[in-house]
Amino acid sequence: MRIPPALLCALLAAGAMAQGGAFRVRTEGRLPLSVAQEADQALDRAQRWVAAQPAPTNDLARLTLRRYALAPAGEPFALRRCDLTPLEQAFPEPPAPAALTNLTAALAQRRDDPKALLALAAALGAPNAPAPEPGWRERLALTLIETQRVTAQGGHWGGQDATVWAIVALRHLLGESPALAVEGE
Repeated sequence: MRIPPALLCALLAAGAMAQGGAFRVRTEGRLPLSVAQEADQALDRAQRWVAAQPAPTNDLARLTLRRYALAPAGEPFALRRCDLTPLEQAFPEPPAPAALTNLTAALAQRRDDPKALLALAAALGAPNAPAPEPGWRERLALTLIETQRVTAQGGHWGGQDATVWAIVALRHLLGESPALAVEGE
């Protein structure tokens, strides 16, 4: 089966290992423990907040992304083949090549856009990317953590869509993205 390139880039960024119809994320680096713990706390708050929001209706891509963001990390995420195209279309375009060589400027421009930060993380972690700046994962994770707004219901990034993208980005940076299991394989 062929997974669309944009979906591979965003969800599987560092490459995938196929086993049947399931794919697992392979990461090249890890976050420092203290940042990983902060990211885990931000994820918990964000997932609580998203779960408390009404689910989007009449938008298959948004609903699928929300389900993916709330899916348990240790279990494969079941995805129907017909869900791939709307999901691919929802994913952000890769950033301009200049963004990959100047992380400070890229973070300043994208600071409040979790979807763009996911695209940046995926591009920086791609096997064919130019050598990223040291500590790029940590800087991206801290940017997401610092821009989260904490409320009594959890934590968010301004709205449900932005929060879902932030969850996907943090999971990607932590190497905890649920495996994709495409049904019908």
